[in-house]
Amino acid sequence: MGTWSIALAGLLLLLAKIGVDKVLSIRKAFRNAGDCPGRHVLWLDPFRNLAIVLAQTYPRPGSFANWGVKFAPYAQTGSTCIASVLFLSSRLYFWISDADAIKTVTSDRLTFQKDIPAYEILNIYGENLVSTEHADWKRHRGVSKAAFSEANNALVWTETLRVLTEWFGTLDESLSKTPNKDGLTIKVVDHMVQATLLVISTAGFGRRVSWTEDSSTQPPQGHTLTFRSSLTSTLHNLFFKILTPDWLCDLSSSIYIPYLSRRLAETKEAFSGLRLYIHEIISVARVGVLDGKGVAGDGGGGAALLRNLVEANMTQDGEFRQLTDDELLSNIFVFLLAGHETSAHALSFAIVLLALYPEAQQKIYEEAIQVWPEGTDPLQTSTYKDDHPRLEYTLAVFHETLRMFPSVIRLAKPVFADSAVTVNRFNPADDYCQEGKVEKVSVAIPKGSVVIIDVWALHMNPLHRGPDVEEFKPERFIDTETYRWPRDAFLAFSAGARGCIGKRFSLTESICILANLVRRYEILVPEDLLEKGLEERKRVLLSWVVGVTTTPTNARVRVRRRDQ
Repeated sequence: MGTWSIALAGLLLLLAKIGVDKVLSIRKAFRNAGDCPGRHVLWLDPFRNLAIVLAQTYPRPGSFANWGVKFAPYAQTGSTCIASVLFLSSRLYFWISDADAIKTVTSDRLTFQKDIPAYEILNIYGENLVSTEHADWKRHRGVSKAAFSEANNALVWTETLRVLTEWFGTLDESLSKTPNKDGLTIKVVDHMVQATLLVISTAGFGRRVSWTEDSSTQPPQGHTLTFRSSLTSTLHNLFFKILTPDWLCDLSSSIYIPYLSRRLAETKEAFSGLRLYIHEIISVARVGVLDGKGVAGDGGGGAALLRNLVEANMTQDGEFRQLTDDELLSNIFVFLLAGHETSAHALSFAIVLLALYPEAQQKIYEEAIQVWPEGTDPLQTSTYKDDHPRLEYTLAVFHETLRMFPSVIRLAKPVFADSAVTVNRFNPADDYCQEGKVEKVSVAIPKGSVVIIDVWALHMNPLHRGPDVEEFKPERFIDTETYRWPRDAFLAFSAGARGCIGKRFSLTESICILANLVRRYEILVPEDLLEKGLEERKRVLLSWVVGVTTTPTNARVRVRRRDQ
């Protein structure tokens, strides 16, 4: 036998051994899952960047671990907990869509910790509130939390009304130029991104800009991009930047590579431009803090978030309340991102749903008229304290939107100690929503495994919501004398100590936008879909992709003044 033949035989034996070892390690992992059903092999880590980038094509639609599969795998398996193993690492993953089990996970931060490496994509400037854990997280949260107060919510309401006044003015001007009375078709995401970014810019960072100024495509002196363009381009290129090796970036700057060189140059310009804008915001704030006058736009309650972050960066009083320069920059970026994109996308879905379900829109209109009767101008007279609590149905619509289209579809929790969760088992062939058809069982969760909190599956779990989970039904979020909606089965803002710090901020601006928009305008389906049925309209208008958050891709509606 020749040398090459011996080498080839050795290689084949090595590959065979590797294959056998891999099979044995996967089988061992599944044995550690006990009697938990599933037995799926994962080829990608379901909570990493590559899985997000490939989300639209892999896993294929309808299959296990697909981002939009919702509750289907659990219904087919007959369990609200499913076991799987990641091929490369042979690590055990438990997928959970059960409210009680998820509450156990989110309540025990020592056993079920945040998957910190998954959030490194947000560390483009440094560590921040979202990407840290334990003492570092407490430090970041301690600096930020006080800014999210009722006083700040009142400012959010006031600023949202200001932004709406300016936005409605541009809509009315465009409507006046339309040749007929059929309304104006708008791309909802563009408008909602602009509105929510203007609100967080003022209420969080004291950067008050008008709708018209923000609409300008002319960058201010010293900049190559406008503020909004630099932020949106940064978000658009976030995964691209993370997944592109440094050596390839260096090569493309020296040698022109079709598409890649242009995209990398665009990415570099966006990230550099946003950094410059954030540094300018910080510089102005530092001057105000040093002068004892507060940051720009403070007004006794505004820009409290920026003030707290900058003071933490400038303080010398111990480490617990301190932020480094990079951490200050990174936190401002993350709050700008989380403070506008999640709300903008959720509002876009909500507005489309109101066009698709005019009966729900009519109920918001009737509620808004009760709060602001004909002859009054809510944009001039409304207050957070008086009016926000009265918009119960509008809030229910927004909650129902987030149930059907959660901003974050899944969360990962590495397990640091042996534990157990209680889940539901049932016969898939039965009408398992009926009382007595479900069995409670305990599932052992071994140390070293990972729990996937399947948010979308939880929201679409008929055991919690009833058999009509696919229907748009805002009433399911309104308490009555005989019904209290299941709080533990709603994870749009996460839960436990790591719950969203800006929840009230988002709800305040979103309810204000929806109620005032519906009071002033009819929201209608675009003309090109008038002859289509509801299911086709939903398929077209509610399409989405996975990004930093669930992102609508074709959210269009017509708006028409109600007084015309």
